[in-house]
Amino acid sequence: MRELGLDGPRQFAAGFAGEEGARATRSLLLAPDRPTAILYDNDIMAVTGVGVAAELGISVPDGLSLLAWDDSQLCRLTHPTLSAMSHDVHAFGAEVARALFDVIAGQDVASRPVPRPALTPRGS
Repeated sequence: MRELGLDGPRQFAAGFAGEEGARATRSLLLAPDRPTAILYDNDIMAVTGVGVAAELGISVPDGLSLLAWDDSQLCRLTHPTLSAMSHDVHAFGAEVARALFDVIAGQDVASRPVPRPALTPRGS
């Protein structure tokens, strides 16, 4: 990011509930140097972010881009629909289970490759 002349990402610590997502979004959007994009740790927080942006008169996606992390059905039910990072949770779970079986069998367990998330662009 610095190579492009951009500041590093700002992080806001919050719980995972919708109310926490709303509080974090409001705090970010009322700051003098408000962001142009927000990445949420879960879809509930992202959905509340859409609502807070609307309350503050900020258009999504024209004035603010939002990205959810889980890509649940909620992402398709909001307006605008939420862009999200999609995960193959079944493949991830299978890899975790294989690692657990290795631990139970007394084998050393090292880092393993896991499926990478993919961007699913939508309306936000």
